[in-house]
Amino acid sequence: MKDNNFIRGKNPMTKMEIRNTIISYLECEEASSVLDIGAGTGSVSVQIAKQFPHLTVDAIEMTESGIELIKANAQNHALTNVTPILGKAPLDHYPPKIYDRIYIGGTGSNLSTIMAWLEKSHMRTGTIIVFSVITLESLNGIMSYLEAHEQYTELEGSMIQASRLEPLGRYHYFSPLNPCYVIKCTYGGLNV
Repeated sequence: MKDNNFIRGKNPMTKMEIRNTIISYLECEEASSVLDIGAGTGSVSVQIAKQFPHLTVDAIEMTESGIELIKANAQNHALTNVTPILGKAPLDHYPPKIYDRIYIGGTGSNLSTIMAWLEKSHMRTGTIIVFSVITLESLNGIMSYLEAHEQYTELEGSMIQASRLEPLGRYHYFSPLNPCYVIKCTYGGLNV
């Protein structure tokens, strides 16, 4: 899906090139449930739900404006399998629910707390987790966490640097987008 298929507002949106990489790493074909943490406009959740209508997608977003955008984007694509959830992960009131796939697009500097919450109540052996970050500090935090916890295996990643064709007077050039790091791993479930 192209970026102009989404209502954006002022919330951050994961760009098309990054979304497609994230969704490829999530391997949703055989999954039944997805959790999106830091959903922003809901572009990842909505594209997953549209591509894989058999899935249920829960999208956690901490801003009310983001929740409204997720609802609007899901409605705009006639999707009933996306559930927006207002709050900041980890959510104390959220009931235990196991997910096959988890996408983390924002941690608010709470990576360890979020991962402990997911490990306790929301993952099983074989759950695939995908992260996307733009800062080196966030990338370092993810890599350090995964290296310190041996239950995470099948580590993969990509650094995506994309540019888009834009007009420049009577010429054209490729305008660069922010680079993004996408990391994938599988939960081994030592304590499950």
